[in-house]
Amino acid sequence: MIVSSPTGRQPRFADFPREEYVARVRRARALMASAGLDALVVTGKENVIYYTGLLTIGWISKHRPLGAIIAHDHDAPLMIVPESLLSVAEESSWIDEVRPWGGVKVPGAPADPIDAFLAGMRELGLTRGRIGMELGYGQRIGMPQADVDAFRAALSDATLVDASGVLWAQRMVKSPLEIEAIRRACAATTRAFEVGFGALREGMTERELAGIMLRELASTNYPPGFIMVRSGVEKYRMINVEPFDKPMRRGDLVIVDAGATYRSYWSDYMRMACIGEPTPEQRRFFAADLASQSAGVAAVRAGVQAGAIFQACQNAIEAHGLSEHAALERIGHGVGLDVHEPPSLARGSTTVIEEGMVLTVEPIFWDQPHGRIGNFALEDVLVVTKDGHEVLSRFPKDLYVVA
Repeated sequence: MIVSSPTGRQPRFADFPREEYVARVRRARALMASAGLDALVVTGKENVIYYTGLLTIGWISKHRPLGAIIAHDHDAPLMIVPESLLSVAEESSWIDEVRPWGGVKVPGAPADPIDAFLAGMRELGLTRGRIGMELGYGQRIGMPQADVDAFRAALSDATLVDASGVLWAQRMVKSPLEIEAIRRACAATTRAFEVGFGALREGMTERELAGIMLRELASTNYPPGFIMVRSGVEKYRMINVEPFDKPMRRGDLVIVDAGATYRSYWSDYMRMACIGEPTPEQRRFFAADLASQSAGVAAVRAGVQAGAIFQACQNAIEAHGLSEHAALERIGHGVGLDVHEPPSLARGSTTVIEEGMVLTVEPIFWDQPHGRIGNFALEDVLVVTKDGHEVLSRFPKDLYVVA
């Protein structure tokens, strides 16, 4: 059974106007047509939010699959949700047709989520043809593999294919409302850096620093985001590591990677500090990373290939005589509903940068092979504009020295 929600109007608690989501679905349909897809079935958190606007913490449960079906000939998707989220869907999503599953709170609703998905496919006439799902690069299906197998078996006359190309072709280029959300997330991250670096002192643990910054993020944002801290020789060769319960000592370089969220959109940028005056070698390596990162930022504009931005960073490091210490693989990525999105600013990448993309530039390296001088990492968030780019990460990039 289909339950009609009151979302013919703007829902009361939506993050964006209904027109934003309608435009996204229409763009998806155009991309589906080019890719020869009859339907797009999305179940991953970010894609469901992107097309439906659903606001729920239900994503933390692995036991209640939900999603949306976008047909090639319908402007509005059909949404599948556990019946416990029916009211949430009505108040936060623009979707007019919501199909619940569970069979307890809603009489006649199927007990099994796959039965609900299959019923939706049948109603939309989508039991044949090419059905796009989140099977490829950077995508995850939000249901167990056994459910995916059952879905595939029941649609024996259809072909399930990878839709990651369609999804990323759309999500890589942000709308003005998406850019504004990321701008807000970056502003919150900047405040967290101001508070956190202002409190930084010798003897403080990494987790204490992260807690100070997370409390600042939590005061204005939900969810607050993430904080990564790496400091001292124990962690100079690490990336993407959690803050440890270890004190930061005099002479330690401190690298903080932080990202607030706003309306599910991420910020992601890094700054560096030093406990006490840095050594001349630390200054030399930091200067090379700052020059590399600045060169990469300067190279960002519509029409260039991602590999050219990478090469600008690499050339600056070589000019500083540190190429043997910088075996760079990539120097940045897209950011949006996922903190890491395409395009990848990688060596040799031919992806063409477009207006509306939001990118990070972050060359990261340490002294080889031992990582005793430091880990050197600066990162900015930029939106690609018609005439170049705008930097959204506003905390100063100078090495922050704690007396």
